[in-house]
Amino acid sequence: MRFLTALVALGLVASAPAQAAFPEKDITIVIPYGPGGGFDTLTRKLSPYIEEYFATKSGKNYNNVKVVPKNMPGASGKKAAVYTSKQKPDGHTVQIFNIPGHGMPYIKGENPGYDIEAYSWLNRVGGDSYVVVVSKEGPYKKLEDLVNKPGDLKIPEQGPASTSNLANKITWSTLGKNGEYIYGYKSSRAYTTAVLRGDGDVTMLASGSAKRYNKGGDYRILAHFADEIDPAFPEAVNGKDLGHPELHSLGLLRIIAGPAGMSQDVMDVWNDALAYAVNHPDIQAWSAKTGNPVKAYDSTAETKKALMDTLNFFKKFKSVL
Repeated sequence: MRFLTALVALGLVASAPAQAAFPEKDITIVIPYGPGGGFDTLTRKLSPYIEEYFATKSGKNYNNVKVVPKNMPGASGKKAAVYTSKQKPDGHTVQIFNIPGHGMPYIKGENPGYDIEAYSWLNRVGGDSYVVVVSKEGPYKKLEDLVNKPGDLKIPEQGPASTSNLANKITWSTLGKNGEYIYGYKSSRAYTTAVLRGDGDVTMLASGSAKRYNKGGDYRILAHFADEIDPAFPEAVNGKDLGHPELHSLGLLRIIAGPAGMSQDVMDVWNDALAYAVNHPDIQAWSAKTGNPVKAYDSTAETKKALMDTLNFFKKFKSVL
């Protein structure tokens, strides 16, 4: 050991090359959908606070580093996921992912051109639980009224690949009901309004959206699939009340990830930067005001575990999806 130390002191043993600094150039966050949607809004809201972390909170001077959101819609999010998977794993290109949406090929055993497990999972930036929505003027006062309705339920939806459609299919199959799905609505607001008009019996949407859409009190929320029912939904039951606590796993996750092969050091920097942005008082105030739930995890390991737990839950229902 003393001999090796002497060689090092004399400069006769090469030291390991220094790891490139991160970040050393502008950062791109790929958004797999078009402008104006929830993923786009959240990413653009968080970006200045990620910049702030690198500029002033990381202990290093990265004042010139910009965080640039980049919309890349196409193929229900697959186009962006394939693009991100092919970028250098240096931390300068990452993506906001829709889980379980981007995981549907994994759930169904298909090959979309990317491996959902292989990405470098960094941190959650948003997530939500699901609620069951009917018109307040309609005949359904309790969830049992829907379960006991003769025949199939008419359920307006965006399309077969939407996360709310997955939630609907799992919920109603678990409760022993069939659904007649009416596809083609452009947004969750559009298909929820269809229920209000009487074009369908019921649908499901994220709890944050439900609070935003129901400010006039036109809807009745019959169930909220979460461990704790939101006080905004006083008439709701949850999965535990129904004897199906597993329905609390129906939630939507919005997670930032990079290409496979990112170093743990860079992943940890990203985890800290995202936690800083998500927990910033401005973001938390925006979240409370708009009903957009935002919450970070404590580590990349916790992030990856949440991803796999969610995907494996949905995989159990492969036959009904």
